[in-house]
Amino acid sequence: MERSIRRAAGVLVVAVGLAAAWGELAHGQIQDAGIWLGAFSQGELSLTGLEHAPTRWWFDGQARFLGDDFELFQGIVRPGVGYQLTEKQSAWLGYAWIGESLPGLSFHENRIWEQWALTQDVGDTSVLLRSRLEQRFVSLGDQVGWRFRQMVRVQRPVADRSSLLWVAWDEIFFHLNDTDWGARTGYNQNRLFVGLGRQSSSRNRRRTEIGYLYQQIDVAEDGADLSNHILSINFFLSP
Repeated sequence: MERSIRRAAGVLVVAVGLAAAWGELAHGQIQDAGIWLGAFSQGELSLTGLEHAPTRWWFDGQARFLGDDFELFQGIVRPGVGYQLTEKQSAWLGYAWIGESLPGLSFHENRIWEQWALTQDVGDTSVLLRSRLEQRFVSLGDQVGWRFRQMVRVQRPVADRSSLLWVAWDEIFFHLNDTDWGARTGYNQNRLFVGLGRQSSSRNRRRTEIGYLYQQIDVAEDGADLSNHILSINFFLSP
């Protein structure tokens, strides 16, 4: 087990180094670093009349720090409810509140989101496909922004019967319309994560994930992309 942990940590360090080096070589990009913290939870929804229905609840809260001083620039609170369509497919509806503070500019966003998710096991590898549609109400303008997000996530044990997991995912974002607060139709951003996870209970109800997140954002106004190199730490709990 100890050898597996050392080997996994070594591979992760190499992967992070290569990703960071690739980001530094990118042309026309503004580089920054940050730390993103997140807590996620979901479980069965028990309501009168729905005791036997496959309904679920979701909640996550996030704090994101960026810049030389790692100042808090974004906070997210996101509840939702879901319905288990099949053993492997689910549909969700939710709300999110986002507060953001940048140098000289602070604003907030109210967001409605709809989501479809599919999980599939391929041998020891677990694959998640997640499609999310968002309606974004940003305080900087009056128009509603529509955005589509597509994630592909994979995880697998580092070794047989190991509670340590390889985790990787990629999520791409597209604006579906122009808005008076700055959204422009087309590609918006991409997030790529590589890291390790650890299951901390016999029923796999608690999990911690830590790793490197590369975020690339297209900025239409001046043509210079933003590249953020992020230490991502997430905690998952299923009661």
